[in-house]
Amino acid sequence: MKKMIPGSMALLVSVFVFVFVIVIVFVQLGSAQILMSGFDESDEGWRSDDAGLSWQSPGGNDGGFLQGKGREYWYYASPKSWAGDWTRYAYGRLSFDLRAIVADGDPSFADLVRIYGSDGTYISWSGDPPRGTWTGYQISLTPVAFGIAESEFLMFMKDVDKIEILGGFTDSKDTTGLDNVVVAPSPTLDLASGFDLGDEGWRPANDVAIRWRERGGASGGFLLGEDLGAGGVWYYVSPRSWSGDWTAYIGGGLNFDLKLLDDGGGETYPGDLVRIYASDGSFVSFVSSPGRSPGVSWTRWEVPLIPSLFGTTTNEFRKIMGDVDQVWIRGEYSDRMDVEGLDNVMVTLPSVGGRTSRFDRGCDDWRPGNDGSLSWGEEAGGNGYLHGDDLGKGSTWYFVTPLSWSGDWTPYVGGILSFDLIVIDDRDGDDIAGDTVRIYGSNGARISWSGDPPGKTWTHYQVLLTPATFGESEKSFLKIMRDVEGLWIKGEYSNMRDSEGLDNVTITLGPAPIV
Repeated sequence: MKKMIPGSMALLVSVFVFVFVIVIVFVQLGSAQILMSGFDESDEGWRSDDAGLSWQSPGGNDGGFLQGKGREYWYYASPKSWAGDWTRYAYGRLSFDLRAIVADGDPSFADLVRIYGSDGTYISWSGDPPRGTWTGYQISLTPVAFGIAESEFLMFMKDVDKIEILGGFTDSKDTTGLDNVVVAPSPTLDLASGFDLGDEGWRPANDVAIRWRERGGASGGFLLGEDLGAGGVWYYVSPRSWSGDWTAYIGGGLNFDLKLLDDGGGETYPGDLVRIYASDGSFVSFVSSPGRSPGVSWTRWEVPLIPSLFGTTTNEFRKIMGDVDQVWIRGEYSDRMDVEGLDNVMVTLPSVGGRTSRFDRGCDDWRPGNDGSLSWGEEAGGNGYLHGDDLGKGSTWYFVTPLSWSGDWTPYVGGILSFDLIVIDDRDGDDIAGDTVRIYGSNGARISWSGDPPGKTWTHYQVLLTPATFGESEKSFLKIMRDVEGLWIKGEYSNMRDSEGLDNVTITLGPAPIV
């Protein structure tokens, strides 16, 4: 039997002009893929198992539309080309227009929207029926809107088969119209420049002239930078529209293509590959591996956005990422007057194809390690977390992952383990030694990582899952990661009977790029 998870009810009536403006904003920002069907020239591959569909022109909410005729609870289904990983659309929006053309029977409601996974399960959202004129709907693609936990929602969005929109709203025959279907990522969480239509607001830093080229990029157009020979290392600088809070990108990546067009006969020399500036002028920088520079063909660079690779602390990195003014990407790699190209710049969110526990509704099957007791806690603002209490039997206690998390962790090698800790009550005791993180293999062997203790406000941790981070050889690290029994996160930070909290545990997929 198919699993059905009911969603919450909400309805926002809008007009097509609003939808169109939003789409234009996405396009101007260089957003990667938006799923959109305007039905201006055809049915665009939409289907229905229980109704007859026909393309109509004109009569839509501007241009053509898709008309359906069927009996009781029939649905429009998205094109097969829309199936796949919808991670980028999490926390974005779904919008569409519906019109009731003929409604012969009595109202009989079903889910207005269903999003199906490839295994046949689905999540759903319910709303009011359309009117006899075009009715606009906008749905936030969030866990709350669909009434499920965040971890379940994110995993579901990883493998979407189709989306269905209700066309039959009565217990008899219905004829309805569908138009302007858009699935889009959040505009604040989708930064990309493909340079196919222009320079997209990118700017020069130091002695360089930047020009857009329509052809010759890694795909389509690209941004050309030509050294002016004034002596300073020059950079490509992100658009002003990219400034703001980048906290959500921590653990994600900055990806781009570079190409050496002319080195002027000079030699390469070291320097910062990427700088991220805050609005107060402070910055963190990433230096690429020694000897690596762009080649004469397009070279892909992938820089994980984590503190350790930028040579700074977690707190300092979060401070800068919370107020980003601009990002600089190095363009100069020769000690002569050189020419380089930049293409396909994208800032990506952390992968959610890994493991996540937000503790929004319970303990998520986490277990205590040693003399600890776990319970679900809820802060005044309604945010759930995992509460741990010391039982006072003398051993250091830990938060331990669910049994379902055990198994082959090699897909997470090079990924990131992140979590938040807080000391709730230390009874004025002293901190005790112990590994902050332990990863146990099935034979009892373990690898470990240690960091600074948390404070009495939430402290965020990020741990790169590589052999170097854990002080292990590649062989010993992979031996553990191939057959993980459990991840342990230290909960005890006082030699008295203390209490701590854990929240927002996430393990992202690897591998970490070699940069």
